[in-house]
Order: sequence, then C-alpha cells, then structure tokens
Amino acid sequence: MHDELKHIVGEAGILTEAQVADYTFDGYVPKAVVLPASVQEIQDVLRFASKKALSVIPTGAGTKLGIGNLPQKVDIVLATTRLNSVVEYEPADLTVTVEAGIRLATLQAELAQHRQFLPLDPPYSDRCTIGGIVSANTSGSLRLRHGTARNQVLGLRVVHANGSVVKSGGKVVKNVAGYDLNKLYIGAFGTLGIVTEVTLKLSPIPPREAILTAGFENVQDTVKTGLNIVGSQYLPMFVNLLINFEVGGAMDAKKPTLVVGFGGDPETVAWQLERCQEMMEQNGAKGVTIIEGEPRRHLHAAVREFAAGAERVIAKLNLKRTDVAEFAAQIVAEGPDRGAQVMALLGSGVLYLAVPVTPDTDFQTFAKHLTELRQSATQVCGNLIVENAPPELKQHIDVWGSFGDADALMNQVKVRFDPCGLLNPGRFVSSI
Repeated sequence: MHDELKHIVGEAGILTEAQVADYTFDGYVPKAVVLPASVQEIQDVLRFASKKALSVIPTGAGTKLGIGNLPQKVDIVLATTRLNSVVEYEPADLTVTVEAGIRLATLQAELAQHRQFLPLDPPYSDRCTIGGIVSANTSGSLRLRHGTARNQVLGLRVVHANGSVVKSGGKVVKNVAGYDLNKLYIGAFGTLGIVTEVTLKLSPIPPREAILTAGFENVQDTVKTGLNIVGSQYLPMFVNLLINFEVGGAMDAKKPTLVVGFGGDPETVAWQLERCQEMMEQNGAKGVTIIEGEPRRHLHAAVREFAAGAERVIAKLNLKRTDVAEFAAQIVAEGPDRGAQVMALLGSGVLYLAVPVTPDTDFQTFAKHLTELRQSATQVCGNLIVENAPPELKQHIDVWGSFGDADALMNQVKVRFDPCGLLNPGRFVSSI
C-alpha cells in the first residue's frame, strides 16, 4: 500500500512510520498518512482507497482528530496541510479564497497587512487549518457579533469519495439563488467530501478593542446581567460566563465572572465600556475591570483556548439562552470536587464543560453523569456533544447522542454522497 500511495503523492507526500504516530487518535494508529499537494492527488488517493476498500480520515493539522465516536477502522489519514496557499485576495471586496490546508494564524497575518481579519476564533488557533474549521464548523466567542463558520463561507470546492470535484457557492457576498450546498459540507466532519478550497468573508480590524470583566456572587446574577448586555444596544463582540477559571490574576476564579468584549472606533468603545460598567455595577458586580493592550490579547487567547487541551473531557451543551443559568449552577453544585470549569457563550446559548481526566477517573460513572446531563438538556430542547474525550470514555457513551428523525435523513445523505462509507466511517452522528 505504501508504495502505491507513494507513487501517487511522491516521497514528500507520505509520512514515515515514525511520523505516522503523530496522527494517532483514540488509540488507533493509521496504516498510512498522506499529504497530497494537489486536488488531482486527492482524487487519485480516494480512487485508490475505493478500489482497495480502505477508509480515509480527512484532516488538516490534526487538532480535531479526537472529535467523534471511535472509528470503525483507520486505514489512511489524508492531511491537507500541503494545500496551504492564498488563491485570491480582494481587500476592497473583503473576500479571500484559500486552499483548505492554510493555517488560520498564517491567514490572519496575511490579512492583517490590510487591517482585515477573518472573524473566527476557534481553539487551537495557532495550528488549526481553514479546512478543519469549516469541516467542524468551529467558530468561538466572536460568533455573537459575526456568526459561525457557516456565516463566513461564501464558496467551497470539495472532492467527493468517488474522486469527482464539485463547487458550491461563489466568490461574492451576494451569490445567485439556489440550494445552499455550502451548509451541507460545513460541519459534516469530512463525511461527505474533502474540502480543498474555501472562499470567505472578511471584516476590518477594529481600531480599538477592550474587554470588561466583573465578578458576581452567584451564577444567576451573572447570567441575567450578561443576557441584558446581549439584548442591549451596546453591541458587544462576545459575552461569556466563566466559572472556576483564572487567567494571570485577571479575574477571581472563585466567583462567577462575566467577560465582555468590545471592538470598534475609540469613541464608540469608550461609550460601550462606560454604559456596560454601569449596568454591571447596578446588578451587583464587584471588581469591574477594563482590560486592553497585551493583557486583553492574553485574556482573549485564554478564553479562545478554553475548549482545547489534552487530558480533559470537553462537553458542549447547546441550550436556550434562558436555560444556561440553571445548567451552569447545577454543574457547579455537583462537580466542585472534580475541578470542573465552565464557559458559556451567553449570546448563543452554548455552554462548555471541562473536567480533568486523572488516573483515578471512573469512566463508566463519568459517562453516566454525562448521559444524565444530556437527558436534562434534551428535556428542554437542547443537546450535549462530547467534543474531547479519551477512548476509555467513548466506550461508554455516544459522543453525539441521538438526533431523532434527523438520524435517518443524515444516513440517507451519507449514502448518496459516499455510498461505500469511505470517508471517516463510524465517527459522525448515528455512526455514519
């Protein structure tokens, strides 16, 4: 197999046995890791895999390989990191087209030369690729102001399992009417095709950015104040609740903390900070602090990387905004001895739970607690996804949970796009 793959991607396009270990996930070591340098090579690899009935696991830099259920089999990991160029950049149009393997940090540095940026701040932002962000639909706290990856993508080029290349969307903000196929591929975790090129909307870098932090006596007051800010005319970039989280003395980890980000012209930001501080203090906030400059960048980076890191279980709850306070308070009450940390994106109803994994962790009991929490979320029309977990925990829980009637529909879509189950088999929702 290695010789045949080497013939397709060349010596530089296939990793040695020692290097393959870097792409181990969930205890599975790939039989081969290939790094195609062109769309044609991706097509040829997929056709070869189809002919040999081998599974293909698409990835970028590998930061999200751990997301998903235990795989049915791991034959070939296909990394897009050699497809890493800027194809077309139009600063005047605030759009850019890039290959999927370009790193977010590299792209942001390029855009910053024109005082522009891609308004996504997912975890692993120094290493993750645009293709990985799109395939996993990761976004971060800035989704309150700018939306998720789904809102930033204008067009895609995708290679299907049979080697065919398809395009969706376009390179302008106002595309022609028709089915929005972009949304089908975004967040599909590479189960429908391999993203090779992405066209994105951009935003100007705000002239001034600042973060306002404040501690509260209880979770309910913190969330209430945060939701009032979300619904106000102050237009924050993000409004986050943090519990049991400390960053270099910037906040008191013992108290629920509200972290609110602003960005815009200096006069507007000054007005936003003043009015927001007044609202916080009227609601009982203590130690309201304005953070700017390098400390702001450090704090924003720490918040951005909350859902990253090894040796932790990361669960993501999608809730109605009005249910966040109840679930956050419940988690804090039940899990202080486990070192549980919480971050909630109050404007989006997203709550992240992070719990350290130790040699003494009882994974069966842990899975039971997560299942009960998922059932509680389901009862209020929410859901729970386990984004990061060791394989020992995945043996006891479906990381995605059931999505009811949608499971059957997704299976039908998968069969249409990948009838042989070539791409990422068994790892996505309903084990597709």
